[in-house]
Amino acid sequence: MWKNNIIISFRNLKKYKALTIINVLGMAVGLAACLLIGLFILDELSYDKDFKDGDRIYRVVLETAETRWAGSPGPLAEGLKIDFPEVEQSTRIMKFPEVDKMLLKSELNGELKQFYETKGYYADSTFFDMFDFEFVAGNPETALNAPNSLVLSASLARKFFGDSDPVNQPLTIGLPFGEFEYTITGIFEDGKSKSHIDANYFLSMENNDIGNAVKRMNNWASNNIFYTYVKLFPNSDDKAFEAKLPEFFDRHGAEDLKAMGGYSKSLLLQPLQDIYLHSGIEYELGIIGNVVTLYVFGSVAIFILLIACINFMNLATARSEKRSKEVGIRKVLGANKVALVRQFLGESLFISILGLFVALLLSFVLMPYFNQLTGKNLDLTLGIFPMISVLLLAVVAGLVAGIYPAFFLSSFTPIKVLKGKFRGNLSGFSLRHVLVVFQFAISACLILMVFVIKNQLNFVQNQDLGFSKEQQLVIPLKSETAVAKYEVLKASLLQNPSIKSVTMASTYPGIESIESMMYYADGKSVADVVNITNAYVGNDFVETLGFQLLEGRSFTEDYSSDLPLMILNESAVKSLGYEVADAVGKKIHYEWRGELNTLEIVGVVKDFNYQSLHTQINPYAFIKENRGGYLIANFAGQNAADVLENAQENWANLNVSEPFVYSFLDQDFQRNYEKEERISTIIISFALLAIFIACLGLYGLTSFMTEQRTKEIGIRKTMGATDWNIVSLLSKDFGKTVLIAILISMPFSIYLSNAWLANFAFKIELQWWYFIGSGVTALLIAMLTVSFQSIKTALMNPVDSLRSE
Repeated sequence: MWKNNIIISFRNLKKYKALTIINVLGMAVGLAACLLIGLFILDELSYDKDFKDGDRIYRVVLETAETRWAGSPGPLAEGLKIDFPEVEQSTRIMKFPEVDKMLLKSELNGELKQFYETKGYYADSTFFDMFDFEFVAGNPETALNAPNSLVLSASLARKFFGDSDPVNQPLTIGLPFGEFEYTITGIFEDGKSKSHIDANYFLSMENNDIGNAVKRMNNWASNNIFYTYVKLFPNSDDKAFEAKLPEFFDRHGAEDLKAMGGYSKSLLLQPLQDIYLHSGIEYELGIIGNVVTLYVFGSVAIFILLIACINFMNLATARSEKRSKEVGIRKVLGANKVALVRQFLGESLFISILGLFVALLLSFVLMPYFNQLTGKNLDLTLGIFPMISVLLLAVVAGLVAGIYPAFFLSSFTPIKVLKGKFRGNLSGFSLRHVLVVFQFAISACLILMVFVIKNQLNFVQNQDLGFSKEQQLVIPLKSETAVAKYEVLKASLLQNPSIKSVTMASTYPGIESIESMMYYADGKSVADVVNITNAYVGNDFVETLGFQLLEGRSFTEDYSSDLPLMILNESAVKSLGYEVADAVGKKIHYEWRGELNTLEIVGVVKDFNYQSLHTQINPYAFIKENRGGYLIANFAGQNAADVLENAQENWANLNVSEPFVYSFLDQDFQRNYEKEERISTIIISFALLAIFIACLGLYGLTSFMTEQRTKEIGIRKTMGATDWNIVSLLSKDFGKTVLIAILISMPFSIYLSNAWLANFAFKIELQWWYFIGSGVTALLIAMLTVSFQSIKTALMNPVDSLRSE
């Protein structure tokens, strides 16, 4: 029996080659999409899952009335360990504020190697007690115990030392205020396990560069730049522990918070394994994911596979007339309904298994492009779970696609079938239309998302940010030597007629800026403080970056004062209670370590987006002080290569030992939207796949519908119907179906669009023409697909049409 069923199934698939190709190709694309997206989702879900006892590790974060902040005060970790018996261990890591990269130098056998390296973190000696990074050299238990200890990733160790043993070798860290020698005490393997702590190297918190400053950071209300983690003892109640934190924080920090004006803060726990996908708070340690993205990608993959299954259902029921006599004869010969269902399900499973083989081939071919698209390094050959999962998915897809056609075809009554009345117990016609509506509702929804995503990304790229990001050359000044040579370098650069102005800044638009202070205005007290973010800048900063000066003056060499000078944005002025028109000359104050400090406002600039459009415009201050950080040169013309070559020559002429490194501000700023651009490209790619599969099914369905009406078309043409009449007749039913699908898709489209736009503080408004445009696009795609077959049928000779019957 099974052998006979296989032979019959194979003959049917061979007989209808076009439909077999449509079904196999649709199933293959759907399964390949599920496999690729599934690998992406599994990779995202793997973050922080490999640490021993990771389910007992938590990060302690701050919450204020306005926001949640991943950093916490310096004394928090030790206080938690001392006060709570349920805390087994506590530790801190810290990234140096305003320093996104450090200069690392090593000399081995007379060869000097030096590179600017990112992802370097200061860590407590207890860090590797809690986080069991895999060490390939050194002892993790003691790696950070000694002052000026340094632990490198394996890839960074190879970069500096090749195949030599780096342990106990010296390595110099260059910072804006000096160079400091560290000793390498360990090497950890990078790239195997994934974590939100995506480190390249760790420096001991006990050191001779910032160590003393860290020890003085004992205020519970300020210096929230430490990431604090705790590990609870087994069987500890994390909720009960979290409930004790408000009283603990009030007991230790109330006095410091009161000194800052009673600024309200509280502590919250974040499970380690939730940080990467569920955090969404400010001052994160690095780039994190978003669980909503996984839901969206997973939904798109399932929808693509569903569309492929719907194609099979529609095409199987559409050709029911062709198979009705087969069913009738087999029933007359004794076949029961179960046997027929088994045969039709077998055909469906055979299609899905064929699709699986093609899907695996497609996945292997597309994997390099998918990795490039997602920025990951996924591999189909690593682990058996993805393969087993996609095999099970293929079986499920085959059963889902075949279950309705199997019962529909097996329900035919033999007598009616053999008399030519082949209608089954179920209405294939009505359900087919419902399925086509579902297909194109998904397609229309995806098309609208493409409209929204592309328009939002165009909006953020072209939005007036309040400064000029084009034609700005940025050169890091991350060593004491480079900072000391700034004035000489500035003078030499300005000799190039293409360079209009040069300035220095501790930070610049597009990179994270966290240094802030609690200020209050004249006539007010610490009870009226306003949190204002600071940037320390040099002369000509406003002119170089193109900020719009509303009142007062910018920083220049010919103006000085007995007080430190600052320029505020509109938001800062208004938050302090001043008016923009009369703010110049006013004083603002802050208290630090018991001392009152006063600054003078010399200018007010128009509000600007110093960071990406994900965030609101906040109070901001530029303070005149050359602290190093970055040299920014604004140049004219379009020949950036010549400007860059000139800058490199001037750098070399200064005899600065540090390597010449540069970037362009507009490119740095655009990296804030790198994640959104990747997501948009993925969604657009898979949306096109979904539309392609839907069109394949629609083409196959149209082919059968026109074939069933061949005689009718011949008679109509004989009676005088034009080709256009025939095309209109064959297309209008599908046109109505697609229009219904577009209307049904609108509420879901609005919800998904608003959910995605919620990630931006500045965003587009959903316009009516987005819906019209997406609807017309979906309708046009459907009509082109239908019309291709309709026109082919309409152009047939009516004699041939009638002869075919």
